[in-house]
Amino acid sequence: MSEAVQLCVLLIDGQDYVIDLMRVEEILRAPVVTTLPRAKGVVHGVVSLRGTIVPVVDVRRRLSKQGSAALGSENERLVVCRIGSRRVGLLVDGVSAVLRVSRSVLKPAPRMSEADRQPFVLGVCEASERLRLMLDVRALMEDAT
Repeated sequence: MSEAVQLCVLLIDGQDYVIDLMRVEEILRAPVVTTLPRAKGVVHGVVSLRGTIVPVVDVRRRLSKQGSAALGSENERLVVCRIGSRRVGLLVDGVSAVLRVSRSVLKPAPRMSEADRQPFVLGVCEASERLRLMLDVRALMEDAT
């Protein structure tokens, strides 16, 4: 069996996505987010976490889903991730599980054409008889902070 990896399963607009658990610093019930005037479309605002100001990105908007995350939902979560020395918050509809899978179940994202390229998708995880898109946290944050 190949090396195992752990993936955090995120719920976004009724669909499961995964991110590498090594990027995740903490998962919190979504706090009140302070909106930023004239912020870029995907930046929902900022939060203060133990004295550090953390930008918050609405992942639903970033993935071009309709509307924004179900703000105020009881299941809504802020997934705080590390990208190098930066901390960023991903606002998602929920977090459902942590999967431990063999690296062999991770496949590259298919490319139909350059126009169909999914810049935020690293690949596909086929586990538990389901396909889940693996998101690139770094790409989600590009041009957003």
